[in-house]
Amino acid sequence: MTEAAELVGVSPSTLRLWERQGLIEPVRSSGGARRYDRAMVDRLRVIARLRRVEGWNAAAIRRHLVTGGLEAATAPDGHGPSDPAGDGGPSGSAGTTGTTGTTTAAGSGIGSADELGRRLRRLRQRRRFTLREAAARSGLSISFVSAVERGLSGISVAALRRLLGAYETTLAELGAETDVETRAPAGPRRLVRAGERPVLETGGVRIEDLAVGASVLEPQLFVLAPGTTSEGTYSHLGEEFMFVLDGRLGVWLDEAEYYELGPGDALTFPSSLPHRFAALGPSTTRLVWVNSPPSF
Repeated sequence: MTEAAELVGVSPSTLRLWERQGLIEPVRSSGGARRYDRAMVDRLRVIARLRRVEGWNAAAIRRHLVTGGLEAATAPDGHGPSDPAGDGGPSGSAGTTGTTGTTTAAGSGIGSADELGRRLRRLRQRRRFTLREAAARSGLSISFVSAVERGLSGISVAALRRLLGAYETTLAELGAETDVETRAPAGPRRLVRAGERPVLETGGVRIEDLAVGASVLEPQLFVLAPGTTSEGTYSHLGEEFMFVLDGRLGVWLDEAEYYELGPGDALTFPSSLPHRFAALGPSTTRLVWVNSPPSF
């Protein structure tokens, strides 16, 4: 495993995560050791490229590989296939949860991958960006941004943050986006009851806003499925505070510091440090995550 990881430029723990996510299935020796042949190493390289360069999440990569995407992983334009969802169909639907789509609880929020895509498209159009400009500003591929806007692909936390940064907005503002033909955006509220939290689910991450309209801080409840990661690093202005309620969480800061948090542990750090996270262990991880000022 170590040799295969070095060939691809990832860690052995990343290979184990990809295995849990169903992206790879290495052959086992009689002693239980994982073995990677040349075809599997080629597959690993494709997965690494789609995650790092294209910003795809695990579910989009899995569908792409199932539909024979190894040969098509790099399109002539260098941006990858035009349909990362593989089958051309939606990657998630309202009322369901998973690693690809979005859903909401009883409160308001973004109810489907289609809705998330529409809101991101409106943001891009309001700023008069073409798809090419949005991709260049965010560091994502044109095909990926297009697929997300059409509801054909889920989006990881890291990739979503990069898009929001390109549009100079935040997740809270994205969640407050409404169709002006139906209702106006809600204003600030002092009290947000449990069943009224705006909710977004994407990439195995459930984000519930604990405040609506706050101007100085952005408190959120993160619920991470086992094995869920941010799928990349991201950074922005401000300061962050994490408090773990259940489960275990790994946090990397600037790839130079690593912290493993359990229930009751708290972590504070400057948001300007590139950071990423991973839910550790077999159980769901829940944490309160606060950004100040609202910048995620």
